[in-house]
Amino acid sequence: MCPDLVAVDRRNLADFLASQPGFEAITAEQVAAARTRDDLGLSSLQVILVMVNYLAATGGEHAFRPDWVARLDDVDGIASVMRDIDSLTMSSARS
Repeated sequence: MCPDLVAVDRRNLADFLASQPGFEAITAEQVAAARTRDDLGLSSLQVILVMVNYLAATGGEHAFRPDWVARLDDVDGIASVMRDIDSLTMSSARS
């Protein structure tokens, strides 16, 4: 994957976390340096809730997909799920 895309994805994650109650203390620098959700102090349930909130923030048209769960342990996986949600949202908007 392109390093610039990874940086954008991680920035998107950091920005969204900063907008979520209880996660405001997680900085963009921490997200950039982290490898796993544990590095950010996030439980698996918290990550799932963040993804559900992200789905709602993008219009709530799409449901959480069970196949995403395996990608939610590492930061790049979390960011890639957010990218997938953005893609689904853009595809729906074009339809």
